[in-house]
Amino acid sequence: MKNFNDIYEKIYQDSFVQLEHERKKTKNQIFSFSFVAIMIGLILGIITNNIFFIFIFVPAIIVFFILSGKDVTYKKMYKEKIIRVFVKEYSPTLEFLPNSGISKPTYYSGEFEKFDRYFTEDLITGTLENGYKINMAEVKTQKESRDEEGHVTYTTIFHGLFSEIELENYMPAEIKIRKNTISLFDSKDKVEMDSSEFEKIFNVYGTNKITTMQLLTADVMEMFINFKEKNKIVPELTIKNNKLYIRYATGSIFEATFLKNALDFDTLLKYYNVINFTLDLTEKLIRNIKEADL
Repeated sequence: MKNFNDIYEKIYQDSFVQLEHERKKTKNQIFSFSFVAIMIGLILGIITNNIFFIFIFVPAIIVFFILSGKDVTYKKMYKEKIIRVFVKEYSPTLEFLPNSGISKPTYYSGEFEKFDRYFTEDLITGTLENGYKINMAEVKTQKESRDEEGHVTYTTIFHGLFSEIELENYMPAEIKIRKNTISLFDSKDKVEMDSSEFEKIFNVYGTNKITTMQLLTADVMEMFINFKEKNKIVPELTIKNNKLYIRYATGSIFEATFLKNALDFDTLLKYYNVINFTLDLTEKLIRNIKEADL
């Protein structure tokens, strides 16, 4: 895998000028339209003496304009020239498929939460250097609720990057790492770890304590702590059967925004760190599995 600076430099040289031109054009179009909509709203509001035109009509028109696809060209270019190249430069064994995702049953197998609605896109798929298959994609889950009058509302439970990695052997135990919040699992499965710093951030659950300790060694816990401190993202993990599931509550990912530089350094670095941590952690866990002869 290439380091981040090399990947960034490659993309910058090949695509920055074209992408930045398209971004600025999109931003100017949206800002110009917004200005016109605001002026129309003000005029209609004054003529009719109705604030509806200022506080409801104008924002609605602006949002409609943005969501109607005026920035769709830039978004497509961004994924094609930035994200696709970014993934391929990171590793030639990986491929970016923006119109594909990870299946609902696959995500559900990770046993993270119950949900009513499921959305997914922006699949990264391929194999690691040791031949293990990996899939990762943006996932969004929502819970449905109804009030007494039957009105339906949806609340987002999770929105971020989810990955599935196939392991060579079936595991003799299930292991879950979750954010240190209210326990959702039977307390008898909770495993006390040797790192007080780790336990401030994470809860660990395992159906076999010995196996859990063999896999979640001191250096693995240190990886989790360092990633959280560096990126302000708390990764969660499930090891079950012959699969490793990891997710990150990043919110929307791999999406262009006309408000930022086309090659915003911090944004691309976050993508790199998340992907890199996923692969580094997988390699380390696989080594621990082999050393423990599981």
